[in-house]
Amino acid sequence: MTKRYFKKKHIANFRAELAKVDRRANTLLMKYTYNSWKTDKAREYATHGFSRRVSTLRRALLNVYKIIPPGTVRIPSRDQLYDAQINIQACVANVYGCIDNLAWVWVYEKALDKKISRNRVGLRKTNADVRATLRPAFRAYLEARDDWMEYLVDFRDALAHRIPLYIPPGGVPRSKMSEFNQFERQMSEALRRFDTAEYDRLSAEQSKMLVFQPMMTHSLIEAQSLVPFHGQLLSDFLTIEELGNKMLEEFKAL
Repeated sequence: MTKRYFKKKHIANFRAELAKVDRRANTLLMKYTYNSWKTDKAREYATHGFSRRVSTLRRALLNVYKIIPPGTVRIPSRDQLYDAQINIQACVANVYGCIDNLAWVWVYEKALDKKISRNRVGLRKTNADVRATLRPAFRAYLEARDDWMEYLVDFRDALAHRIPLYIPPGGVPRSKMSEFNQFERQMSEALRRFDTAEYDRLSAEQSKMLVFQPMMTHSLIEAQSLVPFHGQLLSDFLTIEELGNKMLEEFKAL
């Protein structure tokens, strides 16, 4: 019997946290939608930028868990993998966008748009001009999340400019690697003979050796590692919620 990738206690934790996503998202949306913004541009970026992205992130996150639950053992179908990948890409793109939207809300509320050029607006460590206008405690909070932001930039940039994010269909246990490679050689030989029926038969047999692991990545050459997407996407959502609330504290201090 094939083992689940996650232990039962981890799956239970995922389900418990996932059940809170709607409430958490709605609370955050209410705060940003009904806040008394001073400028029209800040209001637009808060309500039509950040809030809309949070709504998309919530839906995409729930979709991923529905399409490929964390307890999945069998390799999902090709359509399931593609549907999950589409939603994973939406999650990563909108988490990145949420951070930039918050930076723009701050810039417009503090009337910094005439002082800081557009290509320097953001909350990453490279956006020193924006970070310098924040209170020391919030700057320290952002610095503590620099590694997370770098992971996000790596995956977002790969998605936008290089290799799109995807879920490898399965891994091969070390004990079966030799047999797997033998199938690979036989499949290549079948293709050289234009024997598609034999190729399909061999491919079907080879696929039975794969073990599903719920990971996401981009380039097999450039990516630093495979990332378990269930935990990462949920963590990304919770970090955006926390970041949004921290930013509201900055606005109140203006």
